[in-house]
Amino acid sequence: MSNYALRIPDSLFEFAKKCAKEDNVSLNQFIVLAVAEKVSALKTSEFFAERIARARPERLEKILTKTPDHSPVPGDELPAGWRGVAKNRRRGTRERKTAG
Repeated sequence: MSNYALRIPDSLFEFAKKCAKEDNVSLNQFIVLAVAEKVSALKTSEFFAERIARARPERLEKILTKTPDHSPVPGDELPAGWRGVAKNRRRGTRERKTAG
């Protein structure tokens, strides 16, 4: 474990002490958790940036051909003007056959 002398503005210090007390943790534990949350957020951002860089949108059509012919859940629709998927396979645009 490492030690680090931290210079922190008085107003932030007082607010951090108050928050730590409300959470029933030491000020040290509160600050360590705050740093851990920030590092985690930065690492998550890096992770998704790397995943986006490796994305292969041309594979979407192949993936969509394996899905059932029904509308996507709200918020999961393809963007307007999407051209990567054949018209008759565009998710949510085909009529479902009904029994009867």
